[in-house]
Amino acid sequence: MADKINLAGFSALGPVELQMFKNALMELEDDKDDDMYSRPGAQLSGKQTFTSEDGKSVTGYPVLVDFRRLLQLSPSNLTAAFTGDSSIIPGISNKDLLHSVIGLYDVSLSEMTPDVLYSTVCEKWARTIVIVRDIKDTIIDMEEHRLCKSGKKEKETENEIKEEEDGKDKYEEEESAPSKFAGVYSDTESEEEEDDEEDEEEDFSLGINSFIKTAVQRRKQRKSKDKIEESDCGVENRILGCATYEKKYIKHKERVVHLTLVTVRKRFRKYGLGKYLLQQIIDPAIVGQYDAVVVHADNAAVDFFQKYGFSDDIVLNSRWSDLAEQFTNCTLMCYLPGFSGHSLLKTIKIPDFEVFELEQEFNKWKSKTTEVYQNQVSIVMRMKHEIIQLKALVDRQQKLIETLLRDNDRVKKERATIEKEFLDYRLGSTSITHKFSPTLTDRLDDVEDEINTEILINDLQKQVELMDLTVKRKRIESLLETDPINRSKLTTVGTQRNRIQSLLETDPINRSKLTTVDDCKYLSFPPAKQRNANEPYDHMKDAAFFYDVTERFKKGMKLDPDFKTRNVEVNTISKATLTDRFQEKYRDKIKVLHDPSMVADLYFCSDKMERAQDILKLGFSSSDIVAGSYGKGLYFSKFPSRASQHSKSGKVLLVEVGLGKVETVMKRDGQRQKPGAGFDSILIPGRIIRDTGNGDSTMNEEYVIFEPSQVMPLCLISMTEP
Repeated sequence: MADKINLAGFSALGPVELQMFKNALMELEDDKDDDMYSRPGAQLSGKQTFTSEDGKSVTGYPVLVDFRRLLQLSPSNLTAAFTGDSSIIPGISNKDLLHSVIGLYDVSLSEMTPDVLYSTVCEKWARTIVIVRDIKDTIIDMEEHRLCKSGKKEKETENEIKEEEDGKDKYEEEESAPSKFAGVYSDTESEEEEDDEEDEEEDFSLGINSFIKTAVQRRKQRKSKDKIEESDCGVENRILGCATYEKKYIKHKERVVHLTLVTVRKRFRKYGLGKYLLQQIIDPAIVGQYDAVVVHADNAAVDFFQKYGFSDDIVLNSRWSDLAEQFTNCTLMCYLPGFSGHSLLKTIKIPDFEVFELEQEFNKWKSKTTEVYQNQVSIVMRMKHEIIQLKALVDRQQKLIETLLRDNDRVKKERATIEKEFLDYRLGSTSITHKFSPTLTDRLDDVEDEINTEILINDLQKQVELMDLTVKRKRIESLLETDPINRSKLTTVGTQRNRIQSLLETDPINRSKLTTVDDCKYLSFPPAKQRNANEPYDHMKDAAFFYDVTERFKKGMKLDPDFKTRNVEVNTISKATLTDRFQEKYRDKIKVLHDPSMVADLYFCSDKMERAQDILKLGFSSSDIVAGSYGKGLYFSKFPSRASQHSKSGKVLLVEVGLGKVETVMKRDGQRQKPGAGFDSILIPGRIIRDTGNGDSTMNEEYVIFEPSQVMPLCLISMTEP
């Protein structure tokens, strides 16, 4: 390339200019784009004629300019070294060409400041297409349309473009009045950093004041002369329109031509200049291959771009949202070429009827699609907000449940305390105290003497049981005398009572095992010799426990419609006698569950109750596991009626179960041996499905536990049905 360059004029270049020349050569050699796109300036085609609707015409030729590279080469006259001419357009300096383009943009796009326009036009990858008239055609047109302006306005213009006293010939931003809060929110360091960054940026507005001053002088000369000469005609008179674009890559894969600026001189609008500029922008021979042309159209120009195939579809244009940057108060639009890659913009005329129908169908389809999309987004947003609201509701309900559980535990403790105080009151009343044995009375009076707690408790229990038996015997005798119809039944019951009383009087060991509450007999802890010495027997506490178990059992049975009309009685309740080691092991197991707070009292659902007594002493083991339809495990229910349906012996085990995190399972799997990952137990619809009549299927549900160590027996309930 260097062999073809005439080096005759290079002797006057200094070292800095030679280095700039070298860098420019390397940049030209490394550029892989086509020749039209890589050169700093080139004429795209010959003279073009543009005609308005009323028959008027104007001519011009398009020029493609890379202002950034052009101005970087101009200071050292490198263009003259290649072509022998210092300008892209003969007779027009490159600086004046830039200022005239910026001036046309500034007049047409008033919302954008000159500093933004200079930086946009002179971006690294920015290219500008300028339509320029021939100077002779310009002079002829100006002779026909002389414009006169008042001298006052020209004088004001002179004052506005007067150079500053310091001699700076560049664009200076107008100083705005500082805010009253500037001293409150000032950040000195940040401001200094911004100033440093601004100083490092190249200023392409140099010479703007000189250009404006020269343009005003040319206008005066044209006004004072009868005939306009070529020296009186500047570049500002020859430009008809221009368009600036950049080629960008969105997400490193989509090639996009970003049409940043486009305008046509107001006097020559409706001549087809805008259409011609768009035609050049979407021509792959000029801008290269691309996937889309994107423009931020002024709201008043949306119809113009839509006329030539640009779409303002919001969903489609969301792909190019990264190009928004400094553009405001505008509509993002895009043009997508056909699959063949060729543009039909040059052939667009008034559409015929078929094309019109096609356009109408397309708009109708787009409108319906947009409506469907809006409805879908609306539904998704509503669902999102509903889920958030439901989650908040569940959290509140969970807190309420936890509060109710704490209150329930507190009420249970208060109830047990009240019942104990009531029993203490009964035992301490005068009428009962006189019936106590002399030995017990002497021991109660002698408070200062050492009292054997075990003997005292046994004596109290004997006296209470004897009192209950006496009252019940008198009640039976009274009924026998007054009701001869039920005498046979009551006689049988009385005989059973007498046998129990005889057993209690003759066998003090059995007497300590039974506790009477209302009409039921409960099996208490074994005698002191069989219990742990560190855990003394508390008759009051057990009485409250037995009463609570009985009431819960009866209420649970009445919840089932099958048992609502049937009178189920509790005969005996045998309390579990587990070792401290077993209870400690159970508590340790509860702590390692995924949700240690999920602990519930449930009823064991099994027809194998032969090991019931062993379970009360030793707890559950692997031999108690049942091979059910939902897996091999221990099955439990919240309702005693469901447990009684599985038990054929009239006995039901009440247990405390550490459920942990529960998994809901609907599919039967007899080979299941453990819950799913992250769960401790499963909830199934139930092995016995019965219609409860009220649509509530929770009555049939069962919990399945696969680890026997998660279960602690509480008591064995024996029931009968009269």
